Amino acid sequence: MKYWNTLLKNMSEYIPGEQPVDINEYIKLNTNENPFPPSEAVLKALRDACAGSLRRYPDPLANEVREIFASQNGLNKYNIFAGNGSDEIFTLIFRGFIEKNGAAAFPFPSYPLYSTLAEGSGIKYETVDLENNFEYNMDHFLKKKCDLVIISNPNNPTGTYCAVNKIRAFLEKFKGLLVVDEAYIDFYGGSAIGLVNEFDNVIITRSLSKSYSLAGLRVGFAAGDRELINGLMKIKDSYNVDSLALAGAKAALLDKKSFNYNIEMVRNNKEYLEESMESMGFEIVPSKANFIYVRHGNCPSKEMYEKLKDKKILIRYFSGRGRSEYTRISVGTMLEIKSLCSALQVIVGT
Repeated sequence: MKYWNTLLKNMSEYIPGEQPVDINEYIKLNTNENPFPPSEAVLKALRDACAGSLRRYPDPLANEVREIFASQNGLNKYNIFAGNGSDEIFTLIFRGFIEKNGAAAFPFPSYPLYSTLAEGSGIKYETVDLENNFEYNMDHFLKKKCDLVIISNPNNPTGTYCAVNKIRAFLEKFKGLLVVDEAYIDFYGGSAIGLVNEFDNVIITRSLSKSYSLAGLRVGFAAGDRELINGLMKIKDSYNVDSLALAGAKAALLDKKSFNYNIEMVRNNKEYLEESMESMGFEIVPSKANFIYVRHGNCPSKEMYEKLKDKKILIRYFSGRGRSEYTRISVGTMLEIKSLCSALQVIVGT
């Protein structure tokens, strides 16, 4: 830590979900990855991209995938920014759209990276508790003096969803910048991306990591007013999305048949998982994502997490206020879900 500055020394560290070295020996239901592989069209595009053209830099503006994504969402290319996953976009937002003496606000519990990035940028922030049922009440953010609000919708880790009309009503009153993180929106729909045509103070972020099975490629999009997108373009790395990622993203966006089939499979598996866990007495928070947030009266969540890990099954446990009573479980393949449920029956005594 000899050369760390004060900011780096004092900031909290974001801890991703466990990635054991022997990961293939585990049933991995802790990081919300899609249980199904990318489509054959995507794999072919990646193979074709592994050619001599790799010696050249990628398109620094990612024009082709921006045009495709914009067309699919009723927007103009100039309303779209392509990034190295949503995480890069959040980093750029903290770097370019809030003053050092400004303030941000995030829901709680939610994606902890928001607060990590705020601390890493030297930005003060507050958290706004979700309702007792983990639903959003956007009016609570209006009571805070903040320049930037980020919400995850559906929320991570709870899976709860905030309707577009509630977001619109908030934007009609809020004078700062609202960022809506829609990493999980594809699984059940209800995107707020159309609000980009109504307001100049909203950014909608999307990801190909979850619904498109491309977590390893790191591709995300931001949709917003042209002036906001120009700002992101100005401060991004020169070649922030590599050639393989662009090739895979293009193929994934165009292969709607595989995408729709994948989404239907995840939803069917989630329904089976929910029904199985309810039969064992689990309390499940209603989720509009590819994961569920659960607890059981017979077994503390940390104990459940530890016992499953001993059986080579990984789920996500979060310590601290408002989170330690629950665990988050990603939707896996049917075989993975049945193995999980068999282990849980023993653990919770049903």
